[in-house]
Amino acid sequence: MKRQTILVVDDERLVLKSIKRVLRNENYNILTAESGDQGLLLLKDYDVQLVISDYNMPGMNGLEFLQNVKRDHHQILTIMLTGQMEIEIAMKAINEAGVYKFILKPWEDADLIITIRRALESLELILERESLLQQIKTRDVILQDLEKEHPGITKVERDENGYIIVDC
Repeated sequence: MKRQTILVVDDERLVLKSIKRVLRNENYNILTAESGDQGLLLLKDYDVQLVISDYNMPGMNGLEFLQNVKRDHHQILTIMLTGQMEIEIAMKAINEAGVYKFILKPWEDADLIITIRRALESLELILERESLLQQIKTRDVILQDLEKEHPGITKVERDENGYIIVDC
């Protein structure tokens, strides 16, 4: 399994340092940005699996930043950090930016680690599912081509127990 990359975006350097400290023993590449604009630039240059963004930032707020992430990098999971939880912000973040989870400041280090692990596990399952669906679609095309070339070749007869009947 490749080493996963997390981008943390917050205008407070102490928060960025704190998250890096919490994750220092985890096997992640940690990128940091002090603004949404800086975060978007990093996303162009790095293969990021998870973005953690503060909500309250000058210029582009966290919701606007995560909306851009969803639009341009739909495969990235996102977590929003916030000092206060307003239901309107939460609803917009979920509906408009597809936020996976919210973390309130100050956080518990163990909770932050578990939340990140679970988010990345979810992402792996989503990507595996997409890969399997693509394999099924590819096989369906092959079967359709075979059926066109050899009508009846994909027809399978079964008995009352579900066993395949083979005519010799």
